[in-house]
Amino acid sequence: MKRVNSDLIHATVLSYLKKRNYIDQSSESFSTKHLRLTSTLEEFTLQTVMQQETGAKNLVSCDSCSASPSESTSQFAHLAAFIKDSPSEFKNDIEKFIFPIFVHLFLEMIYNGHKAEAHGFYSKHHDLIEALSGNKEILQSLAEVMSTVDILNSPLLITLRECKFRVEITHDALQYLLRYLQSQDTTLILKVLNFHIHIEVKHGPGESASSVPKEETEKAEAGDSGAREDGEENYYRADTIDHSAEELQKTLEAVRDAAPSAPSVLLYTFLNAYQGLSCASYSHEKEIIVGGYEDSALRLWTTGQQKMKTTRSAADVSRVRLSGDCIGNNDTQKSSLSDYEVLRGHSGPVYSCNSIPESDVMLSCSEDTTIRAWQFSTCSNVAVYRGHSYPVWDIDVSPLFFASASKDGTARLWTTERTFPLRIYCGHMMDVDCVKFHPNCKYMATGSNDKSIRLWDINEAKSVRLFTGHRSTVVSLAFSPDGKYLASAGEDRRIKIWDLGSGGVVKELRGHGDTVYSICFSPDGSMMASGGIDNSIRMWDVRTNFEDQSGSQSSNTSRELIKQFSTKSVHIHQLQFIKSNLVTAVGGTTHS
Repeated sequence: MKRVNSDLIHATVLSYLKKRNYIDQSSESFSTKHLRLTSTLEEFTLQTVMQQETGAKNLVSCDSCSASPSESTSQFAHLAAFIKDSPSEFKNDIEKFIFPIFVHLFLEMIYNGHKAEAHGFYSKHHDLIEALSGNKEILQSLAEVMSTVDILNSPLLITLRECKFRVEITHDALQYLLRYLQSQDTTLILKVLNFHIHIEVKHGPGESASSVPKEETEKAEAGDSGAREDGEENYYRADTIDHSAEELQKTLEAVRDAAPSAPSVLLYTFLNAYQGLSCASYSHEKEIIVGGYEDSALRLWTTGQQKMKTTRSAADVSRVRLSGDCIGNNDTQKSSLSDYEVLRGHSGPVYSCNSIPESDVMLSCSEDTTIRAWQFSTCSNVAVYRGHSYPVWDIDVSPLFFASASKDGTARLWTTERTFPLRIYCGHMMDVDCVKFHPNCKYMATGSNDKSIRLWDINEAKSVRLFTGHRSTVVSLAFSPDGKYLASAGEDRRIKIWDLGSGGVVKELRGHGDTVYSICFSPDGSMMASGGIDNSIRMWDVRTNFEDQSGSQSSNTSRELIKQFSTKSVHIHQLQFIKSNLVTAVGGTTHS
């Protein structure tokens, strides 16, 4: 007997623990190792969200209309009786809710498989609905519905389900109706009001109340009596959705085809560059501006609120240390904060500089035929790349490689891990003045003093495209973000956009008065920015072609021009689009 009681207690405790979810349902004992005294973060989060989303405040929103047909009939009958006994100043407004509520309760019964009850509901209130609304066509369509398939095959009934019925009502009438809905069991009616009816509170005397679907593009004529007499006023038109979709499509096409909005421009200017500014670049990631000068130095400025923190090594070649500098100072490294740094290492003018993305390294090229790698954190030269036999005019970087263009008529491919070139690209007859990587990093383009542009396969080191048409040296290149087009500019003051597939010119932009030094595409490829020696920055719409029209614009300026930003005496060296529809520009002037 004592053992039987023990087994009974064991079973009772086990059942309780399973019921409270303290142990697994499959467990046959409640030893300590089976107890679930903790829960994971995911389980705790899920339980909290479920408790919040299934609270009483969301009861109406989460409840469905799949209640019994008797509840739908009862709630609608009580609402009709309430409206019938309402004061005259509210009755005309709240009567407009009868028709949409009736329609959606009927369709919900059909969806839930209550065909007999739905048609009984229809027969009972048919005369009232027809007298109030006059929509004989819709009532006839409802009478012919026998199943869900009939609803799906009827464009008119699909429109009824997808459109919201718009009802204009005075504020006092709405408050009167809400007091009734709060005092009675009207869950199903509240559901219909929430999902299928759009209520607009009208203000001011003299406004006529009308009820039409929210998507209806033409407002119904004021007055319900005329609609009741002839029955021709069809509030739920079968072509409402098609017409609205067509209007929406036209609006989207108009927005897409319209000229893009001109971005804002943030211009950084090197003032009094008496040392001879020869190149400039801006790193948005590091918030640093770099200028390359003819005195063989690179100068860095920070644009952020925080100063640059640099840790200089004792082996810094850019500074000559005297013996007196080391007295009493045994530190091999020293950290400092500043907003300006000078980097020295080249022995000739610096013609191009570019920072490597997601890295602490910057590259520069010079007349001394070398390319140097600089570390931002130490402001020191960490590598020298040799291979060219003449000055290096330009460099460009990609996630894996960087490329250089030189006066020796070649372009070369490099990696930061090796000080010798991996590939040499020969084909141009004169200087290679600019180089640019394709977005997929499998190709690169070069522009030359021989007025041509070549597209190269990086791995094979072969020229796969030759573009000719410029009248002078090509000094700037840019690929579209999708990689389908290549833009080029130079001393002929023209910007040409080439189709890489066909090799032909798809657009020529005119307007600059001197050499164009920098061009770049917007992130979506719909717009281009350009700047150069003519002291201006121009924005171009590069999506569509425009034919010149006499009298509208000068023949020397293309109609693709969106906006021109003019400066007093600033030569633009670099342009780039950043987030928030902003263009950053870097330029220099020798005037104060």
